[in-house]
Amino acid sequence: MKLIQGRFSSGQRVPLLVQAGNAAPLPILVPFIYVQLKLRHRAYNTAAAHLRAIQAFYSYVKSRDLDIDEAILACHFEAILALLDGYAISLQSGRLADNLVARIVKAETTPLPQIDPRTRDQYLRLLKQYLSWCVTRYIPRARQNSTTLANIEVVFADVADVIERRFESHIIYVRPGRTRYRSLTDTQLQIIRTFIVPGAAENPFPERLQLRNWLMIELLLETGIRRGELLKLYTTDINQGSQQAYLSINDREHDPGDPRAEEPALKTHGRTVGISTQLYEVYERYIQSERRPVRDGKPMKLQYRYLFISDRGLPLSIRALSNVLDRLFLTIELADPGLLPTLSAHDFRHTFADRFLAYLVEKHGYDLERATDELRRVCGWSETSTMPRRYASRYLAESANLHNAQRASTARSRLDC
Repeated sequence: MKLIQGRFSSGQRVPLLVQAGNAAPLPILVPFIYVQLKLRHRAYNTAAAHLRAIQAFYSYVKSRDLDIDEAILACHFEAILALLDGYAISLQSGRLADNLVARIVKAETTPLPQIDPRTRDQYLRLLKQYLSWCVTRYIPRARQNSTTLANIEVVFADVADVIERRFESHIIYVRPGRTRYRSLTDTQLQIIRTFIVPGAAENPFPERLQLRNWLMIELLLETGIRRGELLKLYTTDINQGSQQAYLSINDREHDPGDPRAEEPALKTHGRTVGISTQLYEVYERYIQSERRPVRDGKPMKLQYRYLFISDRGLPLSIRALSNVLDRLFLTIELADPGLLPTLSAHDFRHTFADRFLAYLVEKHGYDLERATDELRRVCGWSETSTMPRRYASRYLAESANLHNAQRASTARSRLDC
């Protein structure tokens, strides 16, 4: 079986788990119903993550000669859960375990890809959600003609409790590792801007692409938008208002006119973000003279409204943006080894959030709560998102460390005297 991307006539993308083979791919029934009923309002990437976890379990169960859809529809959950121990071991070891005591491996089977413990936990959590949903949906249907309502409720409670207990014994709840501090320093930003500025001798890109690439990076730094939001911008989304220029971020995830195989998505809420007059002037120059690729000495006629266009006249893809950042990173690495651990679009979002919060507190004198609220709005996070508080906590930690270092330096100066 394989995971593919389908589209409705409206342009909405939907992930599908289908049978592999030469015939027309038919969706596997129960996962298809699950996506349509349970995940229909979730983001495409979220639904696809659920299906990847389901796909891994279905592949394992198939190697055990069990038709899992048939077992679910017949409510034979005991047969499914009997395979959970071996599946959990297989995820951890990357091998198909037959004997749970000796953990004997079939020589003729293809090893499963080994995954790290956090991903393993995620696979098990998503599988638990799927099987719990199957219990909720199919046990009442299977039992309604043969038992009373009271018996149905007892059976449902028993199976749901078994699922909960069996999964809890396998989910490790690995504590997340220490993540790299991804906000860029002044030195790192300076060298990035030195290499990306159009016309610079160090700029690694063809002259025809330099202004486009510079504009993308400056938009990421000035607004903190995500890469999907950047690639979904229309030419009409940057405007000059009565007081300042601004960028409008709109939800265009399911655009039937978007030709990209991996369509960029809007993960956060739509919003309007102010930008500098200088950046708006560069945008105007890009639109008027640099956006359309040149063919036979003439600018191409473009059929897409997206702001950032590839050299072939198509909307810029996620992969192409990553290639731009990768090439810039490698150029900087050759010039100054070790200065940048990596370089991604999200590094610019972290940098924006840290600096925006510090600006509001230190330059405008806002209290941290108001600054955090403004950060939430400008980054498009929901009211329940914990991300603004993470940045506020990091700001407090850095401020506390700085003050303690200053205090210690003052105390040592007095001691030396």
